Amino acid sequence: MENILEVKELNTTFKTEKGIKEVVKGINFEVKKSKITCIVGQSGSGKSMTAMSIIKMLPKSGYISGGSILFNGQDLIKMTDGEIREVRGKRIFSIFQNPINCFNPSLTMETQIYDLISSNMTIDKKEFENKICSIMENLNLQDPAVILKQYPFQLSGGMIQRMMIAAAIFMEPEIIIADEPTTALDVTTQKEILKQFKLIQKKFNTTILMITHDFGVVAEMADEVIVMKDGLIVEKGNVFEIFNNPKHPYTISLIKATFDREVLEVC
Repeated sequence: MENILEVKELNTTFKTEKGIKEVVKGINFEVKKSKITCIVGQSGSGKSMTAMSIIKMLPKSGYISGGSILFNGQDLIKMTDGEIREVRGKRIFSIFQNPINCFNPSLTMETQIYDLISSNMTIDKKEFENKICSIMENLNLQDPAVILKQYPFQLSGGMIQRMMIAAAIFMEPEIIIADEPTTALDVTTQKEILKQFKLIQKKFNTTILMITHDFGVVAEMADEVIVMKDGLIVEKGNVFEIFNNPKHPYTISLIKATFDREVLEVC
């Protein structure tokens, strides 16, 4: 199957008070087109920094110190700031753990979502309103016209996340990178958000790269799995291989910890 993303010998480094720290250490992986790939690992594993490296949105002290990131054959690392801005949003859409931090509290949701979309495509306001309201209704957002007039602080975390998903559906990107998109949400809302991601993937054949610490999410979502620890990939394969025959002790411990916890919660 065709790869939409190929990461080769990626190194990501940070300048710290104690010196240089490598947080992603020469990793290699591919993301298959129209599939859901999950990168899983505990905090500090390098999974989020890998995602940030792909879209070139690292914190100021971080930089890519080696390797290549091929997106449909184009090396994202070699792109200028202007070129990467053309890719981000329209072709690669990112959804983060706390999406409310992406919004200006003094502007309505309508203004901000319209600005995001109109900066990547030509569309008049009326066409935008009709289409975004239709998408929002399909995402179980009741009274979309009312929600659009509200400010970010007036919406719940689940509603904000659905608004980001609505924007992604509107933009029809080639790949969505979702970094811990359900972590800050209650269990019921988590399940609903994950369901929406699966529907997007099936309906639009959208590729999804999902970053998570939770093997429960991996079990529900993934076609392909990449396990990271200490900036390295310790195991990768399709979801059936990883769950039925995990090789690395770290993978085994993560799976056991996740599902032992779920059994305890049920009991």
